[in-house]
Amino acid sequence: MSHKTSICCEKEDRQVLLLNASEEVIKIIDWYKAVTLLFSGKAEKPFNYEEYHEIRTSGGIYKLPTAIVLVEYVNIPYKNCHINRRNILRRDKFTCQYCEKVLSSSEYTIDHLIPRSRGGKNTWKNLVTSCRKCNTKKANRTPKEANMKLLKEPKEPTRDFIHITGINTNTNKAWSRWIEIKGDLNEIS
Repeated sequence: MSHKTSICCEKEDRQVLLLNASEEVIKIIDWYKAVTLLFSGKAEKPFNYEEYHEIRTSGGIYKLPTAIVLVEYVNIPYKNCHINRRNILRRDKFTCQYCEKVLSSSEYTIDHLIPRSRGGKNTWKNLVTSCRKCNTKKANRTPKEANMKLLKEPKEPTRDFIHITGINTNTNKAWSRWIEIKGDLNEIS
């Protein structure tokens, strides 16, 4: 027998995990898109799943599953992660890769390990999150030349990593059937 869990939260926090018909994770969607898919008959509650958000309506309380599964399988070709500032920040957990300082949106910069002026490219392995102080200290040098050690070697994240970061802690427990959270919300297997 399964237990039922109700998750009450603000409308903007009502995240829903969208699953393919095979129950593989597609992405996280907002509650409004989930309701649209359910009422159009394109999605349904997963089998033997009783986790839901409570949504107050004029007719009472609607129980929206925190995960929904598409009725028909959708072939989704694999794509590499787009390299952009936001995804670099997410990969690096909004942390300076030199001094370990957690950064606010006004404090971060993106640093080229091999500077652009020396042929450094915009690749996952050449870009890291850095605070302004460390980026200025490193200047137009490599980390080795500047005697600065990286927290970890940068690498290209998986597509799922980028799509699933930033989930709220109440909801991710409801998704444990499909997503294993390791330590923090940014380590997903």
